Amino acid sequence: MRWRPVGHRLPLTGVAVSGAVVGHMVAYVVAVPSPTVRVALLGATGHAYWNAAIAAATVLGLASLVTTLRRRFRLGLLSERPPPDEHVGRLAGQLAGFQLAIYLVQETLERLEAGIPPHALVDGRLPAIGVVVQCAIALVLAALLAAAGRVAEAAGRALRPPARRAEPTGLPAVAVVAAWPSRLLAAGLGSRAPPRSLLAR
Repeated sequence: MRWRPVGHRLPLTGVAVSGAVVGHMVAYVVAVPSPTVRVALLGATGHAYWNAAIAAATVLGLASLVTTLRRRFRLGLLSERPPPDEHVGRLAGQLAGFQLAIYLVQETLERLEAGIPPHALVDGRLPAIGVVVQCAIALVLAALLAAAGRVAEAAGRALRPPARRAEPTGLPAVAVVAAWPSRLLAAGLGSRAPPRSLLAR
């Protein structure tokens, strides 16, 4: 199993959970504007866990944001060339898929907990409003996440230390000058003796 793609999707999943919870609340506010009626509806449809869900969504959302910022910052710090930006539409589509799945599972389990038949979920305008709200929130979250990632990556590139110059690999000039006379002697050009051709005569 390849863990890198899984680790890459975990922050996205945390953001999707937060978006699903926010969309859940917004959908009920839009569908039932009256606070009194909305509180009664939430109490009758198995929302006793809602405070815990908000707390968990907050923690997951912040952890996912910090993880994304740290990953993009390190990417900018270590990479010389900025990678292509992730397409906001693709990111929004992934978030919307996660959020819709979470929202529908939530609604179904809430109805089962309250003893309401599951087919009651398709009655009324709440499901349609919830789908539209979840998609809209996914688009907003994708744009914010992409913008935050670009800022973190730019900060990493700005703080990246300058590249070091390569050290010269040739011999120092003093060593070359010192070695030159020995080369002349080895070639026979530095000797004062007459040429061998004259000595042989």
